[in-house]
Amino acid sequence: MYDVNKSYGLDAIRIIASLLVFIPHIIINFSDNSIIINNAYLTSVIGVELFFCLSGYLICRQGAYIVNSKKNHFKNTYIFMIRRILRTWPTYFFVLLCYILFYKFFEKEIIYYLLFIQNLFYPMISKTFFSVSWSICVEEFFYIFFPLLLFFVITFYRKIMNKSPNSNKLIIVSCFLIILIVYITRESLIYNNWGPEVRRVAFFRIDAIAFGGLGYFLIQFLNKYKYLDIFLSAICLISLTIIYYNLKKYLLDSNSLNPSFLNNYIFYYMYSFSICIICLSDRLVRVSKQYFQNILSELAYWAYPLYLMHILIIDLIKLMEINNLALNIITIITINFLCAYLIRKYIELPFIKIRPKFLK
Repeated sequence: MYDVNKSYGLDAIRIIASLLVFIPHIIINFSDNSIIINNAYLTSVIGVELFFCLSGYLICRQGAYIVNSKKNHFKNTYIFMIRRILRTWPTYFFVLLCYILFYKFFEKEIIYYLLFIQNLFYPMISKTFFSVSWSICVEEFFYIFFPLLLFFVITFYRKIMNKSPNSNKLIIVSCFLIILIVYITRESLIYNNWGPEVRRVAFFRIDAIAFGGLGYFLIQFLNKYKYLDIFLSAICLISLTIIYYNLKKYLLDSNSLNPSFLNNYIFYYMYSFSICIICLSDRLVRVSKQYFQNILSELAYWAYPLYLMHILIIDLIKLMEINNLALNIITIITINFLCAYLIRKYIELPFIKIRPKFLK
């Protein structure tokens, strides 16, 4: 029976986003064709943006538990952060240990990874042994910054208006403030020789998650419009065309784009594409058979460990020096999915089951 409370379209997007990062990284590591490698890189960029916006689309709405609680705004702010910690930290630290042991990385910089600050500022150490963790820093920073900002917005609203707040409006305001603060900060910086590293600084990327949150509430408002799906599809195609054209141009000549456009405005096209494709999937994808529901849900649960582990596994298989490309790919995929399944079952689930519930 179809579960009306669950969106299997969002599960599908989570799986797709994971594969859009995982598969291109396999191609980049095993292909000698520069055209294929460049297209793989562009694809992986989109995959990461999908992850960020999907997080906001799913997580920001939980701010309602903070806003709507009568006397437990601060406690629910704390619970919000604890729930995210128990969802993300166990897998992260287990995978971090795997990377440390595999790459024999015992430098003092490990402390940055333990505190999620390896990408909090520039210059960064993101190109070392656990490079994929840069995006996790963005997520973790948002999970602290967003509920705290929302709590202060609630407090300010109650003092000024002296009445119960509307949860959707205050969450939207909080997301908009994050976007505005990040925009002003990025626009006021002189990037010098930062290059592509600017897109990895944690603070500069939390607006992607905030945009995902805005996307959710915007679609709820626009749901009544007859041609919404056509509109979303058009925005999706236009944004993707602009992204592909400009990033392709940048790969051919890194000086071809204005630094302000490359480091700031192009992200808004990425967010537009990501939000539109997420919303379309949420609205249109329906799965009625229990068997396929279970498969989609299970694979979606594996996306997080799959993303974190895939570089290590690629490098592990490269050490085996298997000459057959197809066998390399099959082996990498098989081991990665097996690891994701085991991490989900034995590391994630025990902590997810003990997460506190929001207070009323």
